[in-house]
Parts: sequence; structure tokens; C-alpha cells
Amino acid sequence: MIDKIEIYGIQIELNEPFVISKGALSHARNTVVKIYDHQGIYGIGECCPFRSIHGETQAGTIAFAKDLAEALIGKNPEEIHNLVHLMNKMIVGNASIKSAVDMALYDLNAKNAGKPLYAFLGGSKDKKIVTDNTVSLLSEDKMVAKAEKFVDQGFKILKIKIGDRPGTNDVSRIKAIRKAVGEHITLRVDANQGWSYVDAKKALFGMVDYNIEHCEEPVHANNIIDQARLVAISPIPLMADEAVFNHVDALRVIRNKAADLINIKLGKSGGIYNAMKIAAIAEAADMNCQLGCFSESRLGISAMAHFDLAWNNILYHDLDSPLMLSEDPVVGGITYNADWSINITETPGHGADFDPAFLARFPKIEIK
Repeated sequence: MIDKIEIYGIQIELNEPFVISKGALSHARNTVVKIYDHQGIYGIGECCPFRSIHGETQAGTIAFAKDLAEALIGKNPEEIHNLVHLMNKMIVGNASIKSAVDMALYDLNAKNAGKPLYAFLGGSKDKKIVTDNTVSLLSEDKMVAKAEKFVDQGFKILKIKIGDRPGTNDVSRIKAIRKAVGEHITLRVDANQGWSYVDAKKALFGMVDYNIEHCEEPVHANNIIDQARLVAISPIPLMADEAVFNHVDALRVIRNKAADLINIKLGKSGGIYNAMKIAAIAEAADMNCQLGCFSESRLGISAMAHFDLAWNNILYHDLDSPLMLSEDPVVGGITYNADWSINITETPGHGADFDPAFLARFPKIEIK
């Protein structure tokens, strides 16, 4: 049974502001949840609410985490299906904080099963996960300099934030970056809903000569009509990100032919339980996926990497958020190799935890 739940609101400054078309972020203000069973074993999860994407804030996630904790006390942590449905009955949306609770539940259950999380999910280590690194939406010269710096650090895949209007500004950025890094570097772009249909059409055709792997969310996430229109004509594969929070969204996008690919994020789906549904629906449609992140630490990214290993149709990996943080307070968990591939431990659960001294810097809420 669930005996105790602890909640922390943590804050980590970024090395520099992270800028997308929806705005800038200077700190990762994340919420941490620890779920203890009657044996004193705990699972730990983390979420990073983006106000402009989730409609959630850290204060809001902490407030609702207390309500969730009170409802979960005394429940069987193995009944993840029932506990996810309980959370959904309690409040609509709020995917970010639900994902932290879900992550902690899966971590706890995998620990009690004595298995690393990827094995608990039925996965295997036969896939190499190599992350990209993200270039913020800045002036052209600054973006070129950042891209060159990342290539010098050994990155072979760059994700370029765009979504400026007019779209011709973004074409100029991509042209300059491609010239600077050469043809051997993989470039993928993310407009974060920044374009209109007309801007998107011009930008996509304008970038076709620069060998772009795919483009995320060119127009507003709810504009499924224009998404489908763009998929029908785009010379670059289009990926749904903000348009797919959950499995219902995934089904709608696929039925309407409104994307070629889907970006799965645990913080959008409400956690691993629902993310598996998205991956399964995409798999049934013969659609490949990317696994993405917000501004989670290595703890959240560790859970994501384990989930990644459970799905063969997750081919793209955007797991770079810990590299943007000014400190790394995580013990254990994933590590990055020189080629920016990811090492995953055999420790039961997702293998990561926060340094107790780091958590002690923040107020703790305890529900028993």
C-alpha cells in the first residue's frame, strides 16, 4: 500500500535562457514526487510544467499534487491503471503533474520487481539512443555560433528552434546554419506553432534544399485543417508535438492525416501509462515517433530513456534538457557518452534519484 508521499518544488537555473517562438525560459521550475510503500521503498518522479504549453505552473502542480497524494494514500501502487483513472477523474488535463506521479509509480513498481524500468516495460537494450542538442530561437548570427559550438562538442544532430514571421527569416537562419556546419550534420527544425499556413508553406519549400530531417508543429496545434493541408504538400516530413498530448489526440491526428510523425513527451501525455497508448496507436498506423522533453533534470530523462527502449517505432531522441541546466543534482541515472549516445543502468527502477542535500534546499510537503 502507499504509505507516504513527499512533494518538492525545485528550481535550477539554466546556463542561459532557452528561447522558442512561445517565449523564453530562464529556470527549470520542476515538481518532484516521491511515493513510499509500506516497506519504506519509494519511487520518484519529476515534471516540468511549461505555462505556455501545459497551462500549468509550478505552484499549480504542487497544489494539485497535495490533492492527488491524499487520494492515493492507502491505495495499491501496483494498480497503475486504476490510479491513472483516479487522477483523471479528479481533474481534467494537468498532464504535467500527473506525469510526475505516474513516473514515481512506475519507478516504485520496477524497484519492487527487481528490474530496470526498460525491462519492466518489456523493452530491451538493442537500440542506440543518441540525443540531439537544441539551438534556441535567436538572431541568425547567434544561432550559427551556437550550432558551430555544439558541433565542436561532438553533436551530430541539431534541433533548430524557428517559428519566426515571416517564415523567410527562418529560411535564412537554416541556410546560414547549414553552410556553417556542413552537410554531415543532421538538422531538424521546430516551429512551436509559430507560423501561419502561408508562412509555413513558404518556409518549408524554402528549406527543402538544406536537407531537413523533419519539422515539428509548423502551425497552431488546434489548426488540424491546415496541418493536414501542409502534410499533403510539404517536401519535409511534419511532426505533431503540441497537437498530441494524449492517445485521443494521436488518433485524431492520424485519422486526419495531419502529421507524418509524432513527438511523445511524458510531460504531455500524463506519464508512461498514457505515453504507451500513443506509441501503440502510432505503431498501428505504421508511424514513427520522437521522444522529447521539457526542462527535466537527468532524473526525468532517465525515466524517458527507459521508456524509449520499450518501443521500436521511437526513432528520434530529443533528450538534451539536462545539458542546459547550470547544475546536476541527480545521483545515478543515465549518462552521456562522447558521441552523445545515452548509457542506461541496470539498477532497478529508472535508476536515478536527487541528492538529498539538493532536495533539502527546498520546502517539503509530506502526506501520510
